[in-house]
Amino acid sequence: MFQELPLEARRELARIFLPLRVRRGASLYALGDGVDGVYLVREGLFWLEGPRSATGEAASLGVVGPGGLLGEEALVGERRRTAGATALTYAELLFAKVEELGSVRRYPEVEAFFLRALYRRLKGAEEALWAARHLSVAQRLARLLLTLAQEGEVALSHQDLAHMVGATRETVTKLLGEWALKGFVDLGYRRVELRDPEALARLAEAL
Repeated sequence: MFQELPLEARRELARIFLPLRVRRGASLYALGDGVDGVYLVREGLFWLEGPRSATGEAASLGVVGPGGLLGEEALVGERRRTAGATALTYAELLFAKVEELGSVRRYPEVEAFFLRALYRRLKGAEEALWAARHLSVAQRLARLLLTLAQEGEVALSHQDLAHMVGATRETVTKLLGEWALKGFVDLGYRRVELRDPEALARLAEAL
Protein backbone atom coordinates (compact mmCIF):
# COMPACT_ATOMS: atom_id res chain seq x y z
CA MET A 1 0.00 0.00 0.00
CA PHE A 2 2.93 2.36 0.69
CA GLN A 3 5.32 1.05 -1.96
CA GLU A 4 5.40 4.31 -3.95
CA LEU A 5 6.67 6.31 -0.95
CA PRO A 6 10.32 6.97 0.05
CA LEU A 7 11.92 4.40 2.35
CA GLU A 8 12.01 6.69 5.40
CA ALA A 9 8.34 7.58 5.02
CA ARG A 10 7.42 3.90 4.59
CA ARG A 11 9.25 3.00 7.78
CA GLU A 12 7.42 5.70 9.74
CA LEU A 13 4.05 4.67 8.28
CA ALA A 14 4.77 1.05 9.16
CA ARG A 15 5.50 2.15 12.72
CA ILE A 16 2.28 4.08 13.31
CA PHE A 17 -0.18 2.09 11.18
CA LEU A 18 -1.03 -1.09 13.08
CA PRO A 19 -2.94 -4.07 11.64
CA LEU A 20 -6.56 -4.54 12.65
CA ARG A 21 -9.04 -7.31 11.83
CA VAL A 22 -12.81 -6.76 11.87
CA ARG A 23 -15.52 -9.40 11.68
CA ARG A 24 -18.43 -9.17 9.27
CA GLY A 25 -21.23 -6.96 10.58
CA ALA A 26 -19.06 -5.18 13.15
CA SER A 27 -19.34 -1.41 13.52
CA LEU A 28 -15.97 0.27 13.08
CA TYR A 29 -17.36 3.53 14.44
CA ALA A 30 -20.74 5.28 14.60
CA LEU A 31 -21.97 8.70 13.54
CA GLY A 32 -21.05 11.15 16.29
CA ASP A 33 -18.29 9.04 17.86
CA GLY A 34 -15.10 10.77 18.88
CA VAL A 35 -12.33 10.75 16.26
CA ASP A 36 -9.54 8.43 17.38
CA GLY A 37 -7.62 7.91 14.16
CA VAL A 38 -7.62 7.00 10.47
CA TYR A 39 -8.02 3.62 8.76
CA LEU A 40 -6.70 2.17 5.50
CA VAL A 41 -8.60 -0.82 4.10
CA ARG A 42 -6.45 -3.74 2.99
CA GLU A 43 -9.22 -6.30 2.52
CA GLY A 44 -13.01 -6.25 2.77
CA LEU A 45 -15.90 -3.84 2.25
CA PHE A 46 -17.31 -1.15 4.55
CA TRP A 47 -20.69 0.57 4.31
CA LEU A 48 -20.76 4.26 5.22
CA GLU A 49 -23.93 5.21 7.08
CA GLY A 50 -25.25 8.78 7.32
CA PRO A 51 -27.97 10.34 9.49
CA ARG A 52 -31.28 8.50 9.75
CA SER A 53 -34.50 9.82 8.27
CA ALA A 54 -37.73 10.42 10.19
CA THR A 55 -38.71 6.82 9.38
CA GLY A 56 -35.47 5.46 10.83
CA GLU A 57 -33.86 4.61 7.47
CA ALA A 58 -30.12 5.28 7.43
CA ALA A 59 -28.69 7.27 4.54
CA SER A 60 -26.22 5.28 2.44
CA LEU A 61 -23.07 7.32 1.81
CA GLY A 62 -21.24 4.67 -0.17
CA VAL A 63 -19.00 1.65 0.20
CA VAL A 64 -15.23 1.64 0.75
CA GLY A 65 -13.10 -1.32 -0.33
CA PRO A 66 -9.43 -2.33 -0.57
CA GLY A 67 -7.07 0.62 -0.86
CA GLY A 68 -9.71 2.97 0.52
CA LEU A 69 -9.52 5.43 3.38
CA LEU A 70 -11.85 5.55 6.39
CA GLY A 71 -11.99 8.06 9.22
CA GLU A 72 -10.72 10.98 7.19
CA GLU A 73 -11.99 13.35 9.90
CA ALA A 74 -8.67 12.68 11.66
CA LEU A 75 -6.83 14.32 8.76
CA VAL A 76 -8.74 17.60 8.91
CA GLY A 77 -9.04 18.15 12.66
CA GLU A 78 -12.66 17.09 13.16
CA ARG A 79 -13.53 15.89 16.66
CA ARG A 80 -16.60 13.78 15.83
CA ARG A 81 -17.34 11.18 13.18
CA THR A 82 -19.51 12.54 10.39
CA ALA A 83 -20.63 9.05 9.31
CA GLY A 84 -20.68 5.50 10.61
CA ALA A 85 -18.71 2.61 9.10
CA THR A 86 -19.87 -1.02 9.24
CA ALA A 87 -18.05 -4.06 7.84
CA LEU A 88 -20.04 -5.79 5.10
CA THR A 89 -17.46 -8.58 5.01
CA TYR A 90 -14.54 -9.81 7.06
CA ALA A 91 -11.97 -7.04 6.78
CA GLU A 92 -8.33 -6.27 7.44
CA LEU A 93 -7.19 -2.70 7.98
CA LEU A 94 -4.29 -0.54 9.05
CA PHE A 95 -5.07 1.95 11.84
CA ALA A 96 -3.11 5.00 13.01
CA LYS A 97 -4.04 7.03 16.09
CA VAL A 98 -4.74 10.68 15.45
CA GLU A 99 -1.90 11.78 17.75
CA GLU A 100 0.59 9.74 15.69
CA LEU A 101 -0.27 11.27 12.32
CA GLY A 102 1.90 14.35 12.77
CA SER A 103 5.07 12.27 12.55
CA VAL A 104 4.34 11.25 8.94
CA ARG A 105 2.55 14.29 7.60
CA ARG A 106 5.85 16.17 7.43
CA TYR A 107 6.61 14.09 4.33
CA PRO A 108 5.09 15.71 1.20
CA GLU A 109 4.72 12.26 -0.36
CA VAL A 110 2.55 11.11 2.55
CA GLU A 111 0.33 14.17 2.25
CA ALA A 112 -0.05 13.38 -1.45
CA PHE A 113 -0.88 9.76 -0.59
CA PHE A 114 -3.71 10.86 1.72
CA LEU A 115 -4.90 13.40 -0.83
CA ARG A 116 -5.15 10.72 -3.53
CA ALA A 117 -7.12 8.49 -1.16
CA LEU A 118 -9.53 11.34 -0.40
CA TYR A 119 -9.85 12.07 -4.11
CA ARG A 120 -10.83 8.46 -4.82
CA ARG A 121 -13.51 8.71 -2.13
CA LEU A 122 -14.82 11.93 -3.70
CA LYS A 123 -14.93 10.40 -7.19
CA GLY A 124 -16.71 7.33 -5.81
CA ALA A 125 -19.32 9.54 -4.15
CA GLU A 126 -19.82 11.50 -7.38
CA GLU A 127 -20.27 8.29 -9.38
CA ALA A 128 -22.76 6.94 -6.83
CA LEU A 129 -24.73 10.21 -6.95
CA TRP A 130 -24.81 10.09 -10.75
CA ALA A 131 -26.00 6.50 -10.71
CA ALA A 132 -28.72 7.27 -8.15
CA ARG A 133 -30.02 10.12 -10.33
CA HIS A 134 -29.75 8.50 -13.75
CA LEU A 135 -29.95 4.71 -13.31
CA SER A 136 -32.74 2.49 -12.04
CA VAL A 137 -32.26 0.25 -9.01
CA ALA A 138 -32.16 -2.73 -11.40
CA GLN A 139 -29.33 -1.16 -13.40
CA ARG A 140 -27.39 -0.27 -10.27
CA LEU A 141 -27.84 -3.76 -8.82
CA ALA A 142 -26.81 -5.49 -12.05
CA ARG A 143 -23.70 -3.31 -12.31
CA LEU A 144 -22.80 -3.99 -8.68
CA LEU A 145 -23.09 -7.77 -9.07
CA LEU A 146 -20.91 -7.72 -12.17
CA THR A 147 -18.32 -5.56 -10.39
CA LEU A 148 -18.15 -7.62 -7.19
CA ALA A 149 -18.43 -11.14 -8.59
CA GLN A 150 -15.46 -13.34 -7.71
CA GLU A 151 -15.44 -16.65 -9.56
CA GLY A 152 -19.02 -15.91 -10.59
CA GLU A 153 -20.35 -15.33 -7.07
CA VAL A 154 -21.11 -12.42 -4.71
CA ALA A 155 -21.04 -13.36 -1.01
CA LEU A 156 -23.28 -10.60 0.41
CA SER A 157 -26.77 -10.51 1.89
CA HIS A 158 -29.74 -8.79 0.27
CA GLN A 159 -29.52 -6.08 2.94
CA ASP A 160 -25.83 -5.53 2.16
CA LEU A 161 -26.60 -5.18 -1.53
CA ALA A 162 -29.44 -2.79 -0.73
CA HIS A 163 -27.06 -0.58 1.24
CA MET A 164 -24.64 -0.55 -1.65
CA VAL A 165 -27.17 0.46 -4.33
CA GLY A 166 -29.16 2.86 -2.13
CA ALA A 167 -32.39 0.87 -2.18
CA THR A 168 -34.58 -1.08 0.25
CA ARG A 169 -33.96 -4.74 1.01
CA GLU A 170 -37.47 -5.56 -0.25
CA THR A 171 -36.74 -4.02 -3.65
CA VAL A 172 -33.44 -5.89 -3.99
CA THR A 173 -35.02 -9.19 -2.92
CA LYS A 174 -37.81 -8.72 -5.48
CA LEU A 175 -35.37 -8.03 -8.30
CA LEU A 176 -33.11 -10.96 -7.41
CA GLY A 177 -36.15 -13.24 -7.21
CA GLU A 178 -37.25 -12.17 -10.69
CA TRP A 179 -33.74 -12.69 -12.05
CA ALA A 180 -33.52 -16.11 -10.41
CA LEU A 181 -36.76 -17.18 -12.12
CA LYS A 182 -35.29 -16.07 -15.46
CA GLY A 183 -32.08 -18.02 -14.79
CA PHE A 184 -29.87 -14.95 -14.57
CA VAL A 185 -28.76 -15.71 -10.99
CA ASP A 186 -28.94 -18.48 -8.42
CA LEU A 187 -29.65 -17.48 -4.81
CA GLY A 188 -28.40 -18.97 -1.55
CA TYR A 189 -27.73 -17.85 2.01
CA ARG A 190 -25.73 -14.63 1.73
CA ARG A 191 -24.82 -15.65 -1.79
CA VAL A 192 -25.71 -14.62 -5.33
CA GLU A 193 -24.29 -16.78 -8.12
CA LEU A 194 -24.19 -15.17 -11.54
CA ARG A 195 -25.57 -17.75 -14.00
CA ASP A 196 -25.94 -15.42 -16.99
CA PRO A 197 -23.52 -12.46 -16.74
CA GLU A 198 -24.32 -11.42 -20.31
CA ALA A 199 -28.01 -10.96 -19.42
CA LEU A 200 -27.03 -8.90 -16.37
CA ALA A 201 -24.73 -6.78 -18.56
CA ARG A 202 -27.65 -6.04 -20.86
CA LEU A 203 -29.79 -5.08 -17.88
CA ALA A 204 -27.03 -2.84 -16.55
CA GLU A 205 -26.86 -0.89 -19.83
CA ALA A 206 -30.57 -0.80 -20.71
CA LEU A 207 -32.22 2.63 -20.59
